[in-house]
Amino acid sequence: MKYYIGAYYLIKLRDSNFGTYEGKKIYTCSTCINDSFFDAWSISRTENGTKIDSETKSDFNLNEKLIKEVQNWTDKKMEENKIGWICTFADLNTLTEYKNSFFPNSESEILSITFPESERNELLKIFNPEKTNLGEIGLSINLKTGITENNDEQTLGYDLIGIEDSSEFHSFHCHDLANDLIEKFGIEINEYGLINENDKWTEMVEYMNDEKNGFESSPWFYVKVNKVTEKASG
Repeated sequence: MKYYIGAYYLIKLRDSNFGTYEGKKIYTCSTCINDSFFDAWSISRTENGTKIDSETKSDFNLNEKLIKEVQNWTDKKMEENKIGWICTFADLNTLTEYKNSFFPNSESEILSITFPESERNELLKIFNPEKTNLGEIGLSINLKTGITENNDEQTLGYDLIGIEDSSEFHSFHCHDLANDLIEKFGIEINEYGLINENDKWTEMVEYMNDEKNGFESSPWFYVKVNKVTEKASG
């Protein structure tokens, strides 16, 4: 089955502070659980970009000079569709340039999320820029290109993500659903806190998108999470 690149992320893993996996690292790109080195503060025109809180500055060792350099770079790359709203890198080269320029010695993970074809088509239908005044999200812009995953990347597992209009997204872990999914669908959660490959994913997506189950009304998707290895980034 083909998987299409939704985005690359430069992630700072943090120990989960709630639920079944409290104290463990989960390799999701959801910023509900982990931090992104490229976030709203990186963009000059956002409220977070003009008023960066002290916790963010401390977490990423930011000073005024670095903030200005990041925002100048980001403004230019957004015009080129190399980065998107929000937190998304369109390709590995752009992410690598960002990391090497601003966070060369950071403890970070380069992760990508890729969508199976049916999920790609569904996202492009739902997040149609002609139907919103919010502008097109980065995931939509990237998926339109139809670029398939890089086979040199290491597959860590699969995530269920609920995407907001802002393009930020939740993981199934935000609802502490691992045990429920294991019980209902017989899936396995691996050492990365992600779902092992299985043939139940369409049923899980239907379950997450059924409003009576009480999850966010945001559309939920099944994505593969890959880690960029030294070979792939080189």
